[in-house]
Amino acid sequence: MTILLFAPSVLGKVTALPEPLKLVDKQGGKIVNQFDTPGDIKGFVADFRGQVVTLYVTADDKYLFTGSMLDAKGNNIGEQAMQAYITGPKSMNDWKLLKSTHWIADGSPFANRIIYTFTDPNCPYCKKLWKNARPWVENGQVQLRHIIVGILKADSLGKAAAILSAGDPANILNKHEAGNLFPELKAIESPSSEINKKLAENHQAMIDLGVSATPATFYRDTTGAVKKQRGLPPESVLHQIFGPLKENE
Repeated sequence: MTILLFAPSVLGKVTALPEPLKLVDKQGGKIVNQFDTPGDIKGFVADFRGQVVTLYVTADDKYLFTGSMLDAKGNNIGEQAMQAYITGPKSMNDWKLLKSTHWIADGSPFANRIIYTFTDPNCPYCKKLWKNARPWVENGQVQLRHIIVGILKADSLGKAAAILSAGDPANILNKHEAGNLFPELKAIESPSSEINKKLAENHQAMIDLGVSATPATFYRDTTGAVKKQRGLPPESVLHQIFGPLKENE
């Protein structure tokens, strides 16, 4: 099990991991931080494929419990350590993983704001997100990077392969999302090994980032922290994700 350490001001000295924390590893998580707590209880931050939680181990190292530990004023003892991980190493690692996926760019390469979204060719909400993003994409503010996956229907993987295999994937994707190729896009029954590899890596990234449905959109907030929006963003959230919409000059 890997322990990642940072922000010494919120950390205690890490010793050997207590036996109960082996459950974290068995369940697919990892211990990413340790922090000081009152008394003899040991506090830890764990990352379960994108879901960050605080864990506590009793003084005898025999028992593990999760949740919030509050002081007499209602302050969450583990909040500082958890947020230090979320806004620091986790955000950096998530953004690096997103950049390494096999995405298709929609919008100007000179856009000030980059947004990633997982897109399935059979996802009607992905099409709606594509359409809602047009004002920001078309005026050059945002580049929307579609990470193509095939998970929703039996022919999703083949359609995803057809998009990635095209001579101009961005053109095919945009026509498909606009609705022009909705019934016409034909699934590839036997994609090349290279395309299969790209789709498998995109799907694995989706799993590692803790999402299981499309669309799933990732963006940076004003502090630089990576935020995740599951499903189709409500209109009230669009400006939060894409930024204030500027009028074309």
